[in-house]
Amino acid sequence: MADVIICLGDVFTENKAVEMMRLRAKKAAGLYRRGRARKIIFTGGFKTRKDLSEARFMAGVAMRLKVPSRLIILEEKANRTTGNAFYSNILMNKLRFRSAIIVTSPHLMKRVKYLFKKIMPDKKLEFISCEDRLGFLDYAYYYLEDLWTLIKILAYGIDYKRM
Repeated sequence: MADVIICLGDVFTENKAVEMMRLRAKKAAGLYRRGRARKIIFTGGFKTRKDLSEARFMAGVAMRLKVPSRLIILEEKANRTTGNAFYSNILMNKLRFRSAIIVTSPHLMKRVKYLFKKIMPDKKLEFISCEDRLGFLDYAYYYLEDLWTLIKILAYGIDYKRM
């Protein structure tokens, strides 16, 4: 059993992205209900909406799926994957968590694994993807976009100024 599940947010600018957040939250809630961790950190700030954070949106989905609110931790500062890892690591250190299950969409997994392992080298991490419901062309587009972002991170390093 992991100490915590960390579920990554997405933007509110496209219906597909909102649906991906729902699917991630649903996956995190399912993992919690199966006893895989005691708590869930939903991570994601106010990048595209000022009235609702990505974290709070996903927490609402999880609570509708019977995850008790007292077991949910909101991380509302992150606006990028780097921030998801950085601010979640701060919370994990504060709460003395040593292990986490990271939940994201399949097309983001390479970048997520790289960033979380770099930012949390002292933690035991497991990575699980949710269902994505993307068509082949959408999946290919998002996957290539994410691969390009990972290449830039590898070439230029992690940008801690933009989190």
